[in-house]
Amino acid sequence: MTPHEKAINAVNARIERLQAALREASVDTAQRFLLQSIVATVGAAEALNDLAAAVGEYARRRHAEVKQTTGTFAAQHAESLKSGQELLEKLKASPTDRSIRKEIERAQSSMAAAQKAVRRASNALRRELAPGLALVDAMAVSVRRFSEAEQTDALKRVIKSVVAQTRDFFASQPGVSSKGVIDAAAWEKTAVAEINQSAGFHDAYARTGHQVIVALELMTLAASESPPQSAEEATRRAHEAVAARLTALTARLAAN
Repeated sequence: MTPHEKAINAVNARIERLQAALREASVDTAQRFLLQSIVATVGAAEALNDLAAAVGEYARRRHAEVKQTTGTFAAQHAESLKSGQELLEKLKASPTDRSIRKEIERAQSSMAAAQKAVRRASNALRRELAPGLALVDAMAVSVRRFSEAEQTDALKRVIKSVVAQTRDFFASQPGVSSKGVIDAAAWEKTAVAEINQSAGFHDAYARTGHQVIVALELMTLAASESPPQSAEEATRRAHEAVAARLTALTARLAAN
């Protein structure tokens, strides 16, 4: 089972527990926090799905770009191969012709250089994509741990993880020119302070879920075709995305 699948299983189990608690809750405040927790849990799962899709699309874009670049080398290799085959035919007719042998050597060198360039580009792409793909799995683990959390200390550890993962994801993206977009220390401090001010576990859980969704939206933006280039832009766009997601999700849940 993949980290993503484990996360979704944990999300579904948590939603079942929250729904059961909601049916038994009689106090308005408790009901409100439980509803917020359900929204946060579902929102985190959907944001994780969107992040995986965005990273996959980013990988496809980069593959297409590299393929276009390496196409030149492939054409060069094909031309050298054709030329080499023609030279070999000439060499059969004139086996002692040293000039033909030198031309064959040049064609072989050209083919080797083209092959090396293609391998280098392919390896570079794998190195570029690997950190982002690994961090998607890491975020899936964080979503699972968030869904499984039963104490505020566990929620604080989730905050610490998702903040660090978001910072690392931004640092791994070539399209983000500013590597200081994520102020991890300030973000973590603010998020933990919010948990400390919460009115009970489910309030803290919902607040943590909001931060998890913010992290996932930020990472999705970083993988987009137009990633944010400043902390201000990243914060604005991420919170707009979170607000839109939670509004739509709340409306959808209310309609069911």
